[in-house]
Amino acid sequence: MKRDNVNYLMVGSVVLVGFTLMLYALYRLTGGVGENDHYYTNYLNVSGLNEGTPVTYQGYKLGSVSKIEPYKQEGKTHYRVTIMIRDGWKIPTNSVARIYSEGLLAETVINIEEGDSNQYLATGSELQGLQEVDVFKAINSVASETSGLISGSVKPLLENINSLVSAMGDQVDSNLPQIFDDLSRLVETLQTGADRIPRILNENVEMKVTRAVENGEEMTANLLELSQGLLQTRKAVDVLLEQSSETVKSVDSLMEESQDSVSENRVDLRKSVLALKASLETVADYTETILHNLEASSRHMNEFSREIRDNPGLLLGSKPPREVGSSNE
Repeated sequence: MKRDNVNYLMVGSVVLVGFTLMLYALYRLTGGVGENDHYYTNYLNVSGLNEGTPVTYQGYKLGSVSKIEPYKQEGKTHYRVTIMIRDGWKIPTNSVARIYSEGLLAETVINIEEGDSNQYLATGSELQGLQEVDVFKAINSVASETSGLISGSVKPLLENINSLVSAMGDQVDSNLPQIFDDLSRLVETLQTGADRIPRILNENVEMKVTRAVENGEEMTANLLELSQGLLQTRKAVDVLLEQSSETVKSVDSLMEESQDSVSENRVDLRKSVLALKASLETVADYTETILHNLEASSRHMNEFSREIRDNPGLLLGSKPPREVGSSNE
């Protein structure tokens, strides 16, 4: 009898421990019993939400969903979700309750994203709810659109391309012998034209080339002579400038000696001499530029005549220069 009492005591202890563990599990699943603060939020879709769904605050488990109630508004079905969180927890007024899932196979939770407001919601207030993007729905939508695009646009396009390539292949196969014949005739025509090129270079063309070279050499000689004359002119201008400078100095000294007698005319005379000096300097500058350009032109003409002498064929295809006194050109 005593042993039976011991067995009953052990069984009762096991049942009591199991009942305690079950109560603890219910406490953990429901977010705890006792005093809790209730808040409300609204969604258009509550897929994955049930009574007892965990509620987190920045990822920290704080409570659970206590009730989901559907209602109609503007012809659409909305869902009013009641959540209860730990008593005394302060939530800023611009916080957001977002349906959140860490992965495709993870459980769905309502995560409260903390706002930056300094004011806090009162118990029983409404939190702004944001719907989580339905990944499966988006994937199905993209797959449907892609399937429609492939069947409605890509497949007919591929069929048209296939038929076009087939038609082009048949046309090429039928016209290929004619294409080779045309190429052969073209090569023969080019060979015939190449054989006629030496006959084009007759005595008249050679004579014209010779005259062009002689004219180029004569023009080069004239340019050289002109450049030499301009060099002499430049030297004369330099001498004149030096003499003008000496004249200015002489006039300055003379004006200093006769300052008392010709003070009224000194200014005008000095201005005239300075103006003359400036004019001569300008003429010298332009003369130097002209000489530089003539020297460059002379070098170019020498190079041109040398290339013509080396290769008279450069003048083929262009009209020769007209001879002076020729009546046939």
